[in-house]
Amino acid sequence: MIRLDAWLTLPSGESVKAGTLVVADPDNVRGVLPGQFRYAPEYLENPKAFPLDPLHLPLSVDIFDADRPSAGVHGVFEDSLPDDWGRRLLVRRYKLGRKDQRIPQLLRLIGNQGLGALSYVEKGRPDFKTTGVPLRHLQELALLAEKFEQDGVVDDDELSLLFQAGSSPGGARPKALIKDKSGAYLAKFASTRDQLDVVGLEAAAMELGRRAGIETADSRLLALGSRKCLLVKRFDINEAGGRNHLVSMQSLLKADGYYYAGYRDMAEVIRHVSALPARDLHKLYRQMVFNAMIGNTDDHLKNFLMLHNDEGWRLSPAFDLVPNIGFNREHVLRIGYDNRPPDLETLLQEAGHFGLKRRQQAKEVVMEIHEAVLEWPAIFTANKVPAKDAESIGRNISQRLEKCSR
Repeated sequence: MIRLDAWLTLPSGESVKAGTLVVADPDNVRGVLPGQFRYAPEYLENPKAFPLDPLHLPLSVDIFDADRPSAGVHGVFEDSLPDDWGRRLLVRRYKLGRKDQRIPQLLRLIGNQGLGALSYVEKGRPDFKTTGVPLRHLQELALLAEKFEQDGVVDDDELSLLFQAGSSPGGARPKALIKDKSGAYLAKFASTRDQLDVVGLEAAAMELGRRAGIETADSRLLALGSRKCLLVKRFDINEAGGRNHLVSMQSLLKADGYYYAGYRDMAEVIRHVSALPARDLHKLYRQMVFNAMIGNTDDHLKNFLMLHNDEGWRLSPAFDLVPNIGFNREHVLRIGYDNRPPDLETLLQEAGHFGLKRRQQAKEVVMEIHEAVLEWPAIFTANKVPAKDAESIGRNISQRLEKCSR
């Protein structure tokens, strides 16, 4: 059995014990992990307390069953963990066998190094500090990430800096947590498997998003010799050094494994959860239209977060905006009734689900985004995307822009 206390760092920087996770050992037949969560009495009495998951973990003295047999914990806690890249580093750092790579064991190891406001300890208080390594080590980290990704045959002492900087970022691509006097950042590096300049393309897409009126995470492109790195400012850490709690749309929709979901489903969550639902619904509609126009088909539910700060629950800034760099022309999420690239009529028909009741209002939003995305050639050039990559990706963007305008 694993017992972990979950601590929450508030936007003020104050840290409080939020509750306790208990996960039984897996059964010998199916490997099912029974797990439960209970809020700490002192947290329930705290005037600053809020539900860690506003849909599935309301503030209550009740014991909440996880009902997730493969994970043993509620989705909001798994949101603290990295995906492929960070988990590979955790497995290597702690020499984990397959049976030691279950979610509760990983939470115990991630401790206070995860993204978001939650930390996990078996007893006592976590050592609260900002994660990441100084910006001056960025080029060294890029080289270590490349070496680790290529063959993994690297001495542990040599990897210590990468362990410190890279155990919590999500996604499959190489990343590291960086900090300097201006704040904390997620550094995104090129992958050895890249066939295109993915870093430059993402930097360009983030800039296009800002021009299209999308509220994006602050980002900037850096040159590391012949390599590139995209720095994305973390929105889970505020200016005062406190934390903003995060929960993914995947957790809020309880969409484990293979799921069939759409932007409308996220809109329903926003209606029930957001402190400013009208504003967040319009934000989500803009992002949906933008994703359709640039061909961001990797628009899965982990790439949409609800953030809790002093204002309450809000849709987080957009991140992971990348044009389609593979062969998947269909979106992960449905736009309307299917996952195919939408036309103008589909985008206008969908607008009502996001609070845009007048067709003309929706058309003005679509055309505004269309005009911004038309600037892709200049933005690709400014971000030094190679001509062959710009031609390949730009062809797809142009086709989508044409479809979205008729």
